[in-house]
Amino acid sequence: MHLSEAERSQFRLEPTPELIQSVHRTIQRHEKAIDALEDRIQRFLGQVRELQYDQAKHRAAIARCCGLITLARRLPEELLIKIFGHCVESGWTRAPVVVSHVCSAWRKAAQAPQVWSHIYVRCDDANVYDRTRFWLTMARRADLHVTVAASHHVPEWRMYGLLDLLKARSEQWSSLKIDTDTLRHAGFILFRCHGSTPNLRHVEIRTDATDSADAGGELNLAVLGDMFTTDRAPRLTSVAYYSSVVPAVPIFPAHINDLTLEIRESPAHRPLSAALLIGILEPLLELRNLTVTMPLVYEQPFVPEADQSRVVSLPDLTMLTLYGPTDLNELLLHLHTPALRRLHLRSLEDAGYRQQPIGPSLTRYLEQSAPPLELLELHDIDLAPETFATCFGALPALRELRLHESSISDATLGLLRGPCGLCPRLARLDLRWCGLLHGRALVDLVRSRHVVTVDDRSRGLLPGPIEEVGVINCCFVEERDVLDLARMAVCRIVTRDGEDYCRPRDCCSNGRYRTRFRLRHMPELIESRGSIRLIL
Repeated sequence: MHLSEAERSQFRLEPTPELIQSVHRTIQRHEKAIDALEDRIQRFLGQVRELQYDQAKHRAAIARCCGLITLARRLPEELLIKIFGHCVESGWTRAPVVVSHVCSAWRKAAQAPQVWSHIYVRCDDANVYDRTRFWLTMARRADLHVTVAASHHVPEWRMYGLLDLLKARSEQWSSLKIDTDTLRHAGFILFRCHGSTPNLRHVEIRTDATDSADAGGELNLAVLGDMFTTDRAPRLTSVAYYSSVVPAVPIFPAHINDLTLEIRESPAHRPLSAALLIGILEPLLELRNLTVTMPLVYEQPFVPEADQSRVVSLPDLTMLTLYGPTDLNELLLHLHTPALRRLHLRSLEDAGYRQQPIGPSLTRYLEQSAPPLELLELHDIDLAPETFATCFGALPALRELRLHESSISDATLGLLRGPCGLCPRLARLDLRWCGLLHGRALVDLVRSRHVVTVDDRSRGLLPGPIEEVGVINCCFVEERDVLDLARMAVCRIVTRDGEDYCRPRDCCSNGRYRTRFRLRHMPELIESRGSIRLIL
């Protein structure tokens, strides 16, 4: 603040009593002015708060109005019930309770019995009995999907009342899943829940063999087959069994159509062997889908079957998936599957296993069973050129071929070329990480299947055209080859949207390549007006 000369002189002299009184009066006058201004400020702030409060009321009114016309409120109750059911199926077990607190419409939809039909019973929880009883009450007469999980810390006597509660509703079971640390607990749960299950369709067992009885082989869950017989579970079609050791005796119900068997170890006291697998499969004459997964940890090597003539017949099997070291493919020698249409062979080459030649077992299997294969997948499994030729010659009905990490050559692919080529019904190719295959050979193959001469027609040589080609991470297939393929057939350079083994493993991701491809050829793709059928 600027001071005049007279005002500055006052600060150089000792203040007089009159000056002191004058200063105090001036200070009091300024303090009163400040108090008055503070009162005005508070009045203005009060007005601001009132305006903000009115603003908030209008916003709340707008939110209520939007809530009246929101899509979530306009959804029909049946659709809400469906959505809530999907939430529970995806693993959100508390979904019925949470959605009930949103609004009255959601609360009403959440009262539907099917929303409460997934009963998740974790025996380690303190209040599990009351929660399970409440869930069963809310589910009323709906089909039940029961999951029972128990660690080895839970004593058996603590599960008596809980399992009896579930058993009383066994006629409503549609699926049953058991997740335990030991075979002993799994066997106990199955034994306590035995009864009539006329609507049961799927059973899943996940367990480890960690107690002494399991290690000695005294428990093999034989109660599984005794409990779910044709009389007690006539609609049971699917069983999934995940364990650290393979069962020593057949334990699965004989009338099932779908079996998933995953073994994680091959311990010294019970090594995984072809004889055990054959013994498990022999009673299952009605199997249609079979998936066998070998362990990642080998304490004891896989034991092949000494009797090469021993064969198990599965006359209705239509899909077979074998996943593990290539030793597992020796099991093909002991299978007779005359109706097989889909064969998936997947190895563990990326886990450090040495490849064993599977050509002899595969060709002998095709010769013995003569299956009408429509799909053949070889994932990280390679064949010699002569073996490829033999397999192609034995598969006249083949419609789809999937090769991953294969050294198939141009000459071998040429066996499929033209009207006289092998596999005349082949319509879809999926090639990934095929390091020896050139793009021009693939283009020539597709072109040869699209061009049929008059002479070919007169001789009755009418092979089906190649409708779809998938090419991912094949180093000698260039971008121009991809465009040429896309002009003759659907060409895909990305993994499939649906069932694709590589998608969750992320072994065939090529996002940067697809981005470069799109940027380089965008004008050509736009001008093609649909003549280039490319899936990016």
